[in-house]
Amino acid sequence: MSKSHRPRNSLTVPKTHMKKFVCCLLLVALVFSFNAGSIAWAEEVMEETGNPQASSTAGPMLSIDTRHLYEGMEKSYSQGYLPTVSKGKATLVLPLQAENIAGALTAAVDLGDPEQSPFDYRNYEDSFTKKDYTFGEKTMACYLVRFSLGLVKNRINGCYPVTITVSGRSESGEVFTQDFTVYVNIRDGMEPHSPEAGPSSEPEPPVFFQPKLMVTAYNLKEKSLTAGGKGSLTITLRNTSDSQPAKNIKLAFLEEGGELYPEGTGATYCRHIGAGGTFTWELAVTALATAQSKPHPAVITMQYEDSQGQPVTSADRIILPVRQPVRLEYEEPSLPPRVTAGDTVPFSLTLMNLGKSTIYNALLKFEIPGLASGGSVLVGTISPGESATGTTNFRVESAPLGEVSGTLTLSYEDEHGEQYEQEILLNTKLEQKKEVAPPSNEIDDSGPCSTRWIWAAAAAVVLALGSFFVIRWQKEKKVREEDEMRL
Repeated sequence: MSKSHRPRNSLTVPKTHMKKFVCCLLLVALVFSFNAGSIAWAEEVMEETGNPQASSTAGPMLSIDTRHLYEGMEKSYSQGYLPTVSKGKATLVLPLQAENIAGALTAAVDLGDPEQSPFDYRNYEDSFTKKDYTFGEKTMACYLVRFSLGLVKNRINGCYPVTITVSGRSESGEVFTQDFTVYVNIRDGMEPHSPEAGPSSEPEPPVFFQPKLMVTAYNLKEKSLTAGGKGSLTITLRNTSDSQPAKNIKLAFLEEGGELYPEGTGATYCRHIGAGGTFTWELAVTALATAQSKPHPAVITMQYEDSQGQPVTSADRIILPVRQPVRLEYEEPSLPPRVTAGDTVPFSLTLMNLGKSTIYNALLKFEIPGLASGGSVLVGTISPGESATGTTNFRVESAPLGEVSGTLTLSYEDEHGEQYEQEILLNTKLEQKKEVAPPSNEIDDSGPCSTRWIWAAAAAVVLALGSFFVIRWQKEKKVREEDEMRL
């Protein structure tokens, strides 16, 4: 019987080949399980050590400084900042403020769709540290994020959004990420429908404009705040956008000098202001007793979200006048109880400024029957904590006689030109001057006789005194002689 032969195209696999195939399958499964475990272990390690790309569930850590103008900016964010475009580059400036950030921030730029973008696509990413910037007498600490983006030659005019993604770590070690959108306005390129621009396969995306809140009016119920007193302030805000609402609005009041403070926390919440709508905020404001008498600037900060949930911050400034109360005291003035016609009577009044504001044009006016002062007395300017004296002389007239009363009018002005006036009552008694008899020219016949009697009396007194001393001397002499004889 002859041996049978298998055809060459048979699918039968030798046993040795089958063993090798099974070993390969087992090896692939082992490698796959090892890699999967390694990847899972790497993910766990990165989560524990803080992956820089991980997003945080905490609230916004950063806010834009909308009030100040930094280098490279033509307008602040509250005034409608736009990046500068010059010499084929667009320069973006993003001043960020934060208090609880540890270390530097990392910022990356997302330029959008490459087919529609005017930018020269590159990897824009950099680190920024917090630095101090001086504005007048005030110093601000912020992270000044700045990028210079290259532009392509055949760029098309339009407004292009650029997203800056900022990431960092809080002082508690929590990783966070925040996005900020800045709009670049290209005007030195080609028009969208020009032949050089070429056909556009897709329509341009609509440009989105965020709503803008601003203070349109404010009113202080009192004309001005009195130092140490309280006033009622009404602030009106308006959403200037015709199509976009503002949501989750937080308003805050802050006086830059720290001499005015609002009632409570000085903040309020408004859920929604529709397009073109308004909102009125009423709050009580108190001025410190030491507040300076001058206009005080205060800032109304507005933090809100647009219809897409993007955070927006803006601020407006208002001016609140403050006045120090006027406190002018004086010593109680008085006239002599009696004055005689024809005499000159001096008078003075000391004025004391016990307030914290200057007093101007202090003036004394007298209206007293029978007494003439020769006009008014100008005391002038009295600084806080100082005193000044007004002095005059009254000429007493012959009429009317008896009890007279009149007024002293004290007038002055404060630092704002407001006039004050006080009347002081003065009393005295006016008497007629007594006539003195003139000396007589007649010769007194009894004059020489009287003189002789005076001399005679004086001589008698001298003789009496001499006799007294002689007799006394003789007695003392006799006593001394008797004492000597006894011895």
